[in-house]
Amino acid sequence: MNGRWRSLGQVARAALSLALVLGATVACAQDPHPLRPADLSSPRAAIRTFLESGDALREFAARQYLPSPSRARYEQVQALADKTLLSLDLSEIPPAARDERGYAAANALYEVLSRIALPPLEQIPDAAQMAKLAPLAPAEARPAGKPDDTRNAVAQRWVIPDTRIALVRAASGPHSDEFLFSVDTVARAGEFYERVRGLRYQRQTALKDLPDILLSAGGWMIPYAWIQALPAPMRAPILGQSAWKWVGLFLVPVALAALLWIVHRLTRLPENRSPLARELARLAVPAAFWLSMPAVEHVALVQLLLVGSVGSAVELATTALTFVAAAWTAWRVASVIAEVIIVSSPAAVDTRGHPVVRSVARLLGVVAAAVLFVMGADRIGMPLYGVVAGLGVGGLAVALAAQPTIENLIGGVSLVADRAIRVGEYCRYGDDHGTVERVGLRSTLFRGLDRTLTNIPNAVLAKLPIVALTRRDQMLIRTVIGLRYETTPEQLRYVLVELGRLLAAHARVETESARARLVEFSESALNVEVFAYVSSTDWGEFLGIQEEILLRVLEIIDRGGTALAFPSQTLYLARDTGIDAARTETVKTNLGQWLDEGSALPERSPATS
Repeated sequence: MNGRWRSLGQVARAALSLALVLGATVACAQDPHPLRPADLSSPRAAIRTFLESGDALREFAARQYLPSPSRARYEQVQALADKTLLSLDLSEIPPAARDERGYAAANALYEVLSRIALPPLEQIPDAAQMAKLAPLAPAEARPAGKPDDTRNAVAQRWVIPDTRIALVRAASGPHSDEFLFSVDTVARAGEFYERVRGLRYQRQTALKDLPDILLSAGGWMIPYAWIQALPAPMRAPILGQSAWKWVGLFLVPVALAALLWIVHRLTRLPENRSPLARELARLAVPAAFWLSMPAVEHVALVQLLLVGSVGSAVELATTALTFVAAAWTAWRVASVIAEVIIVSSPAAVDTRGHPVVRSVARLLGVVAAAVLFVMGADRIGMPLYGVVAGLGVGGLAVALAAQPTIENLIGGVSLVADRAIRVGEYCRYGDDHGTVERVGLRSTLFRGLDRTLTNIPNAVLAKLPIVALTRRDQMLIRTVIGLRYETTPEQLRYVLVELGRLLAAHARVETESARARLVEFSESALNVEVFAYVSSTDWGEFLGIQEEILLRVLEIIDRGGTALAFPSQTLYLARDTGIDAARTETVKTNLGQWLDEGSALPERSPATS
């Protein structure tokens, strides 16, 4: 009986101890003042805040996360880890790699401070003591390209005794009132840890050698017990990561490539599908690529838990690929929007405006992609002003090198905007004829009468006279008929009257402007013009109507007793009679009479002049 009560007492004490531990852990994990800023007002406050944050992180990981990982507990671990970053100056790290490098530096720096002999907190300067010290301008706090004596870079700096670990407060900027572990300290945290990792701990911590645990540990979906059950070769470190992580890292891009291949195969459409369906199919692969990148990043950085330089490289790569996929998707989305506008507004946008809508959409897509590229470059650490300047200089160089392409682009836009041509039209361009197959940004494709395809640069086409033959509402018959000069006036009047009756009686001829008139006396014929508009826009039908009318013209000429003239010349042979002698004498007599009467020639009358 006493043994039973003793056992129950032990159980009660164990339960009470567990409750106290869990209560303390929850109190550490759930800050009652989540909006209270971290105290970084002095080196003493910064070191105390950093160590307390690291202690809370390790306490929660050891007591709750590692024994029973879950997504909710991982998020609490992430929140505690983020608090350790508040004490680090991460301004020189690209935003995309800031988390991974910051976590690695914070873990390494915590291990260093836990293994070396720190001075007592009361001996570390507080805010009042730091205010009495003269400000310094260390090289690491000095802006690049500024001289040593610049006052804008003046800062206060305190170094932990017998180390190179420094805390710096800048005189201006976002951290002007905060002491942070300096940029150089953050960059060399891993080096400091390698030097002291053989030392014993000087402070009590709930979880020792956390960097070594992270070397083989996985995310909340991969319990630590599973990893411990792996064969020793799979847990062996290779280039800062366990072997099983490298296997997982190899499988991630393989799975991504397989997914994109499946999407590509499933979205392949035949050419006879509508333009909107084809553009949606082309959008599937970049959209799948873009939407899958967060999952890839989660698997690589959270579940595989890649750390150190490998984790930073993967974070940079996934960020860059995310923006590339987003730019690709934006470019494709612009084409989809163009097709949606064309389909949804057939009355507002006719077929002649389709190339304009598509061209404008593509240009907007290129602009959106360029903006995303700039944002991605800034995210992975490329200076934004440098990227913009580079784009400006590069754009100028490209503009000079691609001047013909730009001319063709502007020419194509002007052709489509002026509605000079449209797809499917039969046109005369210069001395050639053809049907418009495609209007592109650089060139226009024509299919000639011999069924060949001709690409004409838009800049050249814009300078040519273009006749849109398809747009004719009527087609013209205009021919000149030459009748023989032996044709009598009566025969000519008969032919003209009958030709007029023929044109007036034909059902497909527009009668108001139809005419048949004698227009010219040529060298070998009496030219009669037949002029009439045929109510047809089909070339084949027009040729049939014209053939019928011309055959009827031949019948009318035959009934009139005349015939068509052939190009000819008539030669008349006669004897030369010379100058008329009688008329010559008459002229001499009249001239002598005028001289005798007035000694001058008579004045010319207006009529004679």
